[in-house]
Amino acid sequence: MDIAAKVFGPARNRLGKKAAALVRVPPTPQDWEHARPLLRPVLRPPVHNPEYGVVSRPVLSYLAEMLVVEGAVEGAGEGSSVLKYVGREDLAAWNVTAEEAFAAAHHNLARPTRLDGSTDRYVTSLPLLDGWLAALHRSAGARPLAFPAGTGVLLLAYETADPDEIRTRIHDAEREWTESARPICPAPITVDDQGSLVLYEVPADHPAYAAVKHASILLAMSAYGPQTEYLRDVAGTGDPRPASLKGFRSPSGEEFTATTWTDGLDSLLPQADLVFFPQDGAPALRIPWDVVAEEVSLLPEEGFHPARYRVSAWPAPEVMERMKARATVAA
Repeated sequence: MDIAAKVFGPARNRLGKKAAALVRVPPTPQDWEHARPLLRPVLRPPVHNPEYGVVSRPVLSYLAEMLVVEGAVEGAGEGSSVLKYVGREDLAAWNVTAEEAFAAAHHNLARPTRLDGSTDRYVTSLPLLDGWLAALHRSAGARPLAFPAGTGVLLLAYETADPDEIRTRIHDAEREWTESARPICPAPITVDDQGSLVLYEVPADHPAYAAVKHASILLAMSAYGPQTEYLRDVAGTGDPRPASLKGFRSPSGEEFTATTWTDGLDSLLPQADLVFFPQDGAPALRIPWDVVAEEVSLLPEEGFHPARYRVSAWPAPEVMERMKARATVAA
């Protein structure tokens, strides 16, 4: 069953419209001296339209880190404030680089603070702090699983040998993400052995694999869906066509993502589990992404987050035969 329409039909537009509304808030303050102590980093879905001018950098495969300053709301009473997203024009006015601004924001977030009604909006930013999840790993003796499900909602658990516990925590996060007015991430974030931020994964034979995979598919499609729509809206004559990422569930219950490589069509492929090669009068060839990437040396195009890969004509017949053989072995 195709799970794309079931889960993501209305969500794509919702994410895009919320991003547009957020970045239209006017920038303040006007100088670096006053802006620096107010800066904070926030974890968000990517914004794909560069016209918004929001300062952003990739986090993992499908998330972005942005900058905000907190400003008072006129006429709304004492303590009322709104987050105002920092744009490129703000950096220019402050005469600082994005790296300097992100460093200041991280410094501010790392200062001791009390998470209450006014500051819990930054709780989902905590995984961005260098060493924060790694410190939890060291202190607990187990890898932390952080779910920044929606603005102001960070669920925290730890890796355990009990697969039911992992499944339950993932289901809790998915529910929070689905119900959030500003959803961020339904998938668990953790750290690798070097302490670097990574999406949590388990082997295919792990009892919780299906739940972990489902969460990762939700995240991937929530990022690629709005990106595909935006790229198709702005594509001109001669521009490559952005292929969509689709989610499927096999009769046995296995979930996977796929994209389609049409022969001779200049396309931008999203990264998927499988690549479909449609054939006239025959079922489409289904080749694992890793096999295709290795055989044809797929490289990401610059300027896309999440990543896109430019293709056109199919590989040479001998390469196609080799990929088919490898796909049969993998199956």
